[in-house]
Amino acid sequence: MKRFLGLDIGYSNVIAVFGDGEEQPESIVRPSQAAPLVDIPGDSGLRAGEVLVDIKGEPWVAFAAPGRVQEGRELHEDYTSSDAYMALFKASLLHAAGDEDVIDVLVTGLPVSQSRDEKYVQGVVQAMTGIHQISAKRSIEVKSVVVVAQPIGTLTDIYCSSPHAEVVEESVSLVIDPGFFSVDWVLFDHKELVQKSSSSSVKAMSVLLEACNEEIAKDHGGIPGIEKIESALQSGKNFILMFGRKIELSDYLKRASEAVIPAVFTEIKQSLRFLKGRAVDCVILGGGGAALYEEYAKQEFPESLVVRPGNSVKSNAEGFYNIASA
Repeated sequence: MKRFLGLDIGYSNVIAVFGDGEEQPESIVRPSQAAPLVDIPGDSGLRAGEVLVDIKGEPWVAFAAPGRVQEGRELHEDYTSSDAYMALFKASLLHAAGDEDVIDVLVTGLPVSQSRDEKYVQGVVQAMTGIHQISAKRSIEVKSVVVVAQPIGTLTDIYCSSPHAEVVEESVSLVIDPGFFSVDWVLFDHKELVQKSSSSSVKAMSVLLEACNEEIAKDHGGIPGIEKIESALQSGKNFILMFGRKIELSDYLKRASEAVIPAVFTEIKQSLRFLKGRAVDCVILGGGGAALYEEYAKQEFPESLVVRPGNSVKSNAEGFYNIASA
């Protein structure tokens, strides 16, 4: 039986969607935190959801719970070549392979700017293809790897699973993917990628959460840290605790959004000058920050259809899986 994997290793979450291409696929969403076991505080026991993998002969904890990685996350352009990235990749393979030892096709994404750079693309393909020693008694082979621009996953998800497939096929569609490290966008004209109007911005969720951090400090005299805010949002909470008090996040996220998101749309609109006045028919929002960007997308493109997947956090990985299984 063949196995397919759509894998989105972000700076905040790892999302994997996997299956045989026939039955309903399974999925996981885990924190993008990994570190050597010796650097994890406390006892050596694993917490729920954590996975132990082998990295260069050393045990690493992948999908580490919030607060367990003391050195902070990897947040740079060479993320895909880091040991932490490889640990998250290997842990994902354990879930995706199940009781098999082979993944036939794996599809993953890179920020738009990196997806144009053959060095980054081939680096990921070479790192992920082949036989991987996950632990002392478990190895998993990945036969084929395909790397695409990150937002193409959300576009594919919308095309395959929403009532708006015809709009995507017959119009000019702008796909925006607000991630933790970068905000990526791709423009499609009747399903053809318009390279000149597709790009990335570093004014992403990390910048927005930092702005939220500062807004909280103005009112409460201290910063909670972006990790605490992010952890609350990941778990579905709309508040944090600081100095023993509950702080509602909605107002601070709104203030931060007003300071950061309009600048992103300015960059996006500048890249659309190659349309020469043609309308954007459809704006598709994916990724973990989609809900925050929806209001601004409607303001900036008032005549366009604005579409957000039912589960925008998983939308890229869902689309990658559809590409893999096809």
